[in-house]
Formats: sequence, C-alpha cells, structure tokens
Amino acid sequence: MNDIATQFLETYAAGGEADGGWMYGKALQQAKLDFTPDSLRRLDALLLQIRERAKPSRLELDSPQGRNFEALVAFYVIEFARRMSHATLHWQDRATALAAMPAGTPLEDTPGTRLVVDVPALGALFKPLEWVEGQVLPGGEPLRTGDYIVNLLARMARAGEPIWWTAMHGLGKLGSWQLMMAADNRGVWPTLVTSAAPDTLQTLERGDLELAVRYGDRLLADNPDNHPWQVFSYPGYAEHKGQRVAAVIVMAATYNDKPMRMKVAFPFRSPRDGATMAIWQPALVEGNLSVEASAKLSRAMERGIRDVKWSVGGSWNDWFAG
Repeated sequence: MNDIATQFLETYAAGGEADGGWMYGKALQQAKLDFTPDSLRRLDALLLQIRERAKPSRLELDSPQGRNFEALVAFYVIEFARRMSHATLHWQDRATALAAMPAGTPLEDTPGTRLVVDVPALGALFKPLEWVEGQVLPGGEPLRTGDYIVNLLARMARAGEPIWWTAMHGLGKLGSWQLMMAADNRGVWPTLVTSAAPDTLQTLERGDLELAVRYGDRLLADNPDNHPWQVFSYPGYAEHKGQRVAAVIVMAATYNDKPMRMKVAFPFRSPRDGATMAIWQPALVEGNLSVEASAKLSRAMERGIRDVKWSVGGSWNDWFAG
C-alpha cells in the first residue's frame, strides 16, 4: 500500500484528486500541504474548520470520498514524520498488518484500523486514521498536527535514534538475503543497500574480491552521495564454537548527528560438497553503541531477517541452528 500512499500524495501535489474524489477537495488544495512547517498550521486550521463548520458524520467519513480524504491526510502526516526520521514505514490494511505482525498481536476491527502504519524495526503499529477522526468528528480529542508528529517520533525513539533501527533492519534484511543465496549454492558477493533505494540490492562489480570489499568499505566511510544510512555486506569468516567458519559480514552506518557504526557476522555452513546448510546465531563484531542500545537494536535486525521471504534454498527457519 506504500504505492497507493505515493499515488495519493503525488496526485494531490499535481492539483488532482484520487479516483472517486475526496471530500473538501477545494479546501485541501487551499491548505497547500507542501511539507513545510507552515503546512502543519494550515492543516490544523483546515481540520478545525471541518470540525466546527462542516461537522461530518460517521456515515460521511465512511463514504468513498470521506475515506479518500482521511487517507490523504494520514498519508501526508506520516510522510512528514518519515522525512524527519528516515524511518522505514509500511502502510497496511488490517488483514496484511495482522499477517506481518507476530502472532497474537491485537488489532481491533474499527474504522481507525482500515489503514495502519507498520514500523518493521520496532514491531509497532501506528493508527493515524484514529487521529484524523479525532480532529473532525464531534467528541474527538483535538491534538495539533505538530504535536501528533512529535508523539510519533518520540515513540520511534524509545529504542534509540529512529535512523539507527532503520539501518539495523536493513542490515538484517541484507544478511538474510545473502544467506538465501548461499543456501541455493550461489556465491556471496559484496553488495550495497542505501536509504535512497532500501529495497534495491547493488551488487558491486565482480572480479577482485579484495578490491570490491575495500571499495564498499570506503563508500560507508566517506558517504560520497550523502545518504542518511547505508548497509554493506561481503563474504568473510567468523568463529563458531572455537572453529573458523564462513560468514556473511554486514556493516551498517548512519550519518546524522549521532552516527552509528555496526558490524555483524552471520556465520553459516555452506551446502556445497554434500554438507547440510546451517545458519548460526549472528554475532556483533564491532559497534560504537552501548551494550544496552545494541541489544535493543537487535530486535530491528531480527525483524529484518524474517522480513525477507526466501524464494530459493528453503527458509531462514529451515536452516537456523541457533
């Protein structure tokens, strides 16, 4: 549903309307939602005007135009927060959210859970439609847009800087993907993922492995393209029960005013030469954060590992030996 959110925001920015239109279309355009701080005050004024003058009913908000209006406002506010935090956020409907979250996660069936935001690294859900409805329906609890965004960012920051766990989620995904390649008897080669395209794997030029590793390491150190975060992986070695074993080494780096550097080894036994594939517990090799912060961020890495749906070679759980 991230594509739908992008489509709504781009359509609005171009002066158009989504299929079926949205309520208060003229007023929405007059609010000039352009991702500036002033736009939050204009949105507050619009929502207050709707609440006090238009006084929409539950039935009106449940109409196609009403749902489009609610969705647009929710998409805008969450995108504003995403740009501030550089967090990885996934829009879900209730069914897909329940499928993505751990079994037993409570998610009531209400109008406010028709669209929710999944924060993969934290395993948390935000319900921005509940906030939108609270601003326009009678009896709702008013909360300024800026304050709502501050609250969202504060919830994200409880596990450390949001950009840290976004990068660690990417670290887990890249490590899992590389082990999928290894399980399918494919070679592990240096690969880069950046915040500019978090779902795109950039395999470095094949040839000299040492040169490729040095080049990737330099990209993380120098950050020539000014990415908020980057993740880089390469084949290496780790220790497991006193023995030297193959490993995928994954490095994560962030570049805000509190930069993070983490290096994690994903040790494994290759299925080549008739051996059985085995994955052992990832281990922190280097890091610049406290033990407590690193432990919290391990949850983001674990979620990233399991967010990769293996298409070949079995699955992470098939081969994980602890």
